[in-house]
Parts: sequence; structure tokens; C-alpha cells
Amino acid sequence: MLFAAFSAAFSRLAKRPVCHYTNDNMKKLLCSLTVALLAGIQAIALPDITQFIPDVSGEYVFYQDTTFERKSYTGFVFYNESTYGVRYYAPEVSDKKKPLPEKDIQLYFTIDASQNHFEPTGERIAGTVTPDDTDIINYLHDMMYELTARRKKAGIVSEPTSVTQNFQQFGGDVTLSFNPLVPLFNLESITTLDGTAVFSVVTTGQLSGNGGNSSDTSFTDFKGFPQKVADKTHTFKPSKKAVKSDFSYSKDEHFTQSISLDDQWKQYADNFFFLGKNALVTFDVAIPQAGSSSEMAKHGYAPLLARSFARSGPNSYADWTALTITKTGNRTIIRIPVYEQTANNHMQTFKIIDEYKDGSAAFLLLTVYEGAYEKNKAYFESVLSSYSVTAQ
Repeated sequence: MLFAAFSAAFSRLAKRPVCHYTNDNMKKLLCSLTVALLAGIQAIALPDITQFIPDVSGEYVFYQDTTFERKSYTGFVFYNESTYGVRYYAPEVSDKKKPLPEKDIQLYFTIDASQNHFEPTGERIAGTVTPDDTDIINYLHDMMYELTARRKKAGIVSEPTSVTQNFQQFGGDVTLSFNPLVPLFNLESITTLDGTAVFSVVTTGQLSGNGGNSSDTSFTDFKGFPQKVADKTHTFKPSKKAVKSDFSYSKDEHFTQSISLDDQWKQYADNFFFLGKNALVTFDVAIPQAGSSSEMAKHGYAPLLARSFARSGPNSYADWTALTITKTGNRTIIRIPVYEQTANNHMQTFKIIDEYKDGSAAFLLLTVYEGAYEKNKAYFESVLSSYSVTAQ
């Protein structure tokens, strides 16, 4: 499961990943990864909106939505420039005095992409709907109109920014915070003027499969984040006798990436290491190719990498409520927990991006299961701190 979770996120960045592996506890891995980010990403977005980071088919975002009295989530998914989905989900409330059943409503829209506003041309409702759900359906309609209009008013969102607007749905004047790492509306949160979050991102992701909408049901399966339970499956204790070695990886004579690991890690490729069933670390580079989109050529691949590294993979969910991003000089470090829903596992993920003036970027990914990480934070932090990049 660990390799699968990593591979899904990593392969979205790769033009041609070539991997052959077995499921024998990840012990037999013969993998050669050649990573070159897609050169000609088509800049598709909501009507009359220019996205700094282009949305791609299958990208989605979920918000915790306090519009409702019960715990609720509202999600949006982008299929193509004329097809979108919206989902309302509320988990079951088992209160003896006022129990409430689970509620799951999905709307799928087709729109006229030639218009300069959200103009539906067709609609399909999925899920079990009763006459009592009319208000929810109307609300989902309104949010598509409202958020499209407010995103358009924000202009190009190339960095985090906030504006104050009147939004009666949320009680009057509120602060809308935009972030280019969030797909579709780039909306990260809506807060009241006293700082209370009323609508905030909990996860972003991208559906896998051709067109982003085939067998991956991550959008329709999301049910929030459960409370963590003790991970007794993944345990690790650093050996005091372990011997450290330095490993270096050079690609295209562009960068040399180096890391220090002890002999508890097993090397499966020049840039790929496993710590038993508990963790993996890998690194590579992204170099602009001929035909890159104008935005990527201008700003480089670091923003695209950052968005990809902050989003979920198939049937796993990156927890934006615990996301931290720090930037020092040309280095960005992204830390975000991930919940594997099918296996009920929690992981900690760390991504380092070093960006350069020519648009290229070197990156590292470290993924550790919670059971191994919780008691060995200093050990894994030392792995991160040992990583370095030298530009040729």
C-alpha cells in the first residue's frame, strides 16, 4: 500500500514512469523512473478565468462547510472545460435525541464554456434524494455560481492572497483567502472577520485513469478524516550499530542530489530507497521540455510540483488541515499527513522542492507510516536534513 500510494502521486508527474515490481512485501522491486513533467499542459479553467496553475482533468477539492448545523463537506470536481461535479456529504449523527442518517448528494453539470459566466446546459443528480433535500440542491447550485463569480473577480492568483467581500450565505462581510495550490476556484478558506473559518479546504486530489473519471472513486468515497488510532503494524527502532553511507544521484548533468542513509535502508534504484515496510524515500528532477506552456516557461515547474505534492492519490486523502509549507530561498518544504482509507492507515509525507532560474526543479519525497514516525521523529528529520542538491 505504501508503494501504491507513492506511485500514484509520483506517476502523475511523470511522462513515462517505467516500474516493474511484485507485492512480496515490497522486497522485490526493479524500478527505473524517468521523470519529465508534461510539456504541453492545456490551460483549462472555469469560464473566463485564467489559472496560474492550470487545472487538469479529475482534480477535486473538498471543504468543511459550516453552513449546515451538522458536520458537512462540500466538494467540487473538474472533468473538462464543460463538465463539473459538486457533492454534499454529511456523516451519520448517532445522537439518541436527534439522530440523522448519512447524507450524500452529487450533482453533475454540463456548461456552455463559451460564456463568461457559469451557464449550465444540463444536470444530473446522483445519490438518494428526498423532497427535504431541495434546499441542499439549491445551495449547491448557488455555490457554483457564487464561487465562479468571486474567483473571476480575484484575477490571476499566482500567490496566496486575501480579499474582504460581502457574502450573505456566510452572514455578511467575510475574508476569502485564495491559493494557487487549490484547484478550481483557488479558494482556500472563507473566514468571518473575527477569524472563524466557515468554509475551508480539508483535502484536494486528482482522480486517476484516462480522463480522470474512470475507476477511481476517491471523489465520491470521501467521508472526512477519522480519528487516528494507534498504528501497531508499522514499528521501527533505529539500530545503534547502523552504518551510514552517502548516496548521490545525477541526472542529465543538471543536478547532483545527495542523501545520507544508514544500512537499515535498502536501495532499489539509484534514487529509490525503502526502510522495510515503514518508509520510502526517492528523489529526481524536473527539467522544462521544448513546447512547455508559457506559464510554466515563465515561472518554472516548482508551482506545479507543489500543487501535485499537496494533493491526494487514489483512495487516500491528504489532510490540508495539517498542511505546512515553508519556503527559504529557493527551497520549499511541504509536510502533509495522508490517510489511506481502504487500509485505514495514516502516513506522514515530506516533499522538498529546490527551484532554479531556468525553470527546472529538483525534488525529494519521503513517506513514513505513522507507527514508525511517531516515536522516531528525530531520526526521520535527520534523513531530511541530510539531503542536499548541487546545481551543475
